[in-house]
Amino acid sequence: MTNRQRPCDPASGDGPTSATDPRATCRIVTGTPVAVGTSANTIKCQGGRLVVQNNNSGPDRECTQRHEEQHKRDWETRYGPDLCVGVTNGHLPVGGDGYAEFLRQSECRAYQVGKSCRQTLLATASAADRPLIQRAIVRDDAQLGSNSCT
Repeated sequence: MTNRQRPCDPASGDGPTSATDPRATCRIVTGTPVAVGTSANTIKCQGGRLVVQNNNSGPDRECTQRHEEQHKRDWETRYGPDLCVGVTNGHLPVGGDGYAEFLRQSECRAYQVGKSCRQTLLATASAADRPLIQRAIVRDDAQLGSNSCT
């Protein structure tokens, strides 16, 4: 596991490696790629790019997509836009300093995004789709609680 450098982007929340040098770079973590399951809703490297793998065929598919897109943004911020260059298809870089807290915060953001989407969807869903969407909201709440999200 190594750290690489990239130009600082104030929007990412990363601080520069030097407070006095305006040309300073920001550290990004290089993770160790691990395989992800083909049936999981997740993010993965494919063709040198980070992509969403969404296997949800239910009425809340778009909410799962938004959840995973939040993870994608988080991973690109932490590991940099080229995190998948040279990474085997179907793998995802993980690890590095502070990874457990990074993952917890990413899960919090993603479950909040998914839950908000499902709550909106629930208002206009058909009677047949409401129970499935409601169960997903209950799951989102459980995950928000287990991750100590505020």
